[in-house]
Amino acid sequence: MPDKSPVTLHDVVSEPHLGLAPLVPGNPAAVVTGAHTSDIHNPAEWLEPKTVLLTTGLRFVNAEQDEQLASRLVEDLSKAGVVALFFGIGVYFDQVPVKLLSACKQAGFPLYTVAPDVPFYRVESFINQSQASPDAYLQKRALWLSNDLLQSISAENPVHALIVRLAMACRGTAVLYEDSGRIVESSGDGPTHLIWKELRNGSNTSEPLVIGQWGVMARPLVLRGDGFTLAVASRNHRVLKDLGDVLLETTQRLLAAVNGIARFSDSRQRHENTQLLTVLQDGIPVAREFRHWERMRAFRFTPYEPLRAVVAANLDQEPISPSFTEQLLRQAEVSGLGLLLAENGRTPESPPGFHAVVSNSSALDAWLELTDRSVFVGLSEPYSDLALTPEAFREAEAAAGIARRQILAATGAGLGIYRGIVRLDEVDPSTWLLARRQSPQDKDKLNRFVAPLSSDSELKQTVICYLVNDLDVAKVASILFVHPNTVRYRLKKVGTLVGGSISSSRTIANLYLAFHDDIVALSQATHVVHDDL
Repeated sequence: MPDKSPVTLHDVVSEPHLGLAPLVPGNPAAVVTGAHTSDIHNPAEWLEPKTVLLTTGLRFVNAEQDEQLASRLVEDLSKAGVVALFFGIGVYFDQVPVKLLSACKQAGFPLYTVAPDVPFYRVESFINQSQASPDAYLQKRALWLSNDLLQSISAENPVHALIVRLAMACRGTAVLYEDSGRIVESSGDGPTHLIWKELRNGSNTSEPLVIGQWGVMARPLVLRGDGFTLAVASRNHRVLKDLGDVLLETTQRLLAAVNGIARFSDSRQRHENTQLLTVLQDGIPVAREFRHWERMRAFRFTPYEPLRAVVAANLDQEPISPSFTEQLLRQAEVSGLGLLLAENGRTPESPPGFHAVVSNSSALDAWLELTDRSVFVGLSEPYSDLALTPEAFREAEAAAGIARRQILAATGAGLGIYRGIVRLDEVDPSTWLLARRQSPQDKDKLNRFVAPLSSDSELKQTVICYLVNDLDVAKVASILFVHPNTVRYRLKKVGTLVGGSISSSRTIANLYLAFHDDIVALSQATHVVHDDL
């Protein structure tokens, strides 16, 4: 069995469960080989060198007239090689007698108080058993440390609490790094950036590192598929030698436990999220609204503040990736956005995507920016009556249909810059009416009206540009780089092909409805260009 380092005064007084507090600090490196309790008047004769004396101060009771009692005790203990005096308060004295404290200070003799709730046998056992069996001492100490670290699990921020306790246990610094080197949590004043630099340079984390006065040990770990590095640093190299592996292993297991608890909590929350959203989509009676508002508080909603229903899908009919869903949920949590979200079914009637209810707050715009241009999103008008949620989703589906058609129109026109996010309250009446087309016959009717133009892309481009630019012939000519008379000739030909004068409001209305998606796409592209300028 390898030799174990002896227990020092620092080891003893640093143990939280022993309740020791310094009044006259001693040499932390002083070796302690034993502990004895005594209240006799001449205890030094019975004590071995390198031991500590525990006393309740009985010898000082009713001894106020003996001016030399305290100084004689301190002198005798010092001559006997006693390491320190541990004074138990709360038995005969609520604090160390003034004369004893003065004598210890004058002689520079170490003096510590023992908390009232700590029995002396606990201090004796810690010191004496560690000497009788070093392995048993280390095992017992590792158990104490593990129990101390375990208490962090119940904290509001368990990872932070765990790292703080780890730093205290190693009497130095603890830090948790991401693979990028970003510090997730840290505690202590150790050189965290220098530590990461050494670890990044490929130093062997299985062996202690030395950085200046600091000893360092580290261990890689994986949580939720992401890599992290856990490191501890201490100026007391013996702590790392004896307990570094135990501390790192215990902390690693507790981090895994915290991760597991977080996953279970997330799983339960998402189940509740989906269940609540389904209930709202199916419809609830007005009389039960308050009850459901109260359930929604857990998802950051404020009762009776405006909401929007959201319908989103991928243009390529591909399922929404789990990482994208995770990103939406996390962004809502970070920004305080109220959110209920669930993936759609994957049938022709319900293409892959997601449905959601969101609070209509200032955080909504940033949340919507997470969607890329392959995802089209429709939002209902704001509402605050939960009983209206089914109707709100019908509005959101109509808005999503508008967004999808406008993306396709922009792509077909080679624009490719339209962002498919449509709020139904921001669309004009014609767009709203077109979104509610109930059958293929409605679309066919409009397509047949402009069918004569389908074989002449030049005429189609001209009439769309004419409608986008408020029937301004000169402006259209400038945009298309042709003479105004050329534009007039083309428009006259369009009127002939569709069976009506291009100056007729009826013809204009029919052309606007037939080319509506192309008009909106070109208008959007024009606005983007102007904004960039």
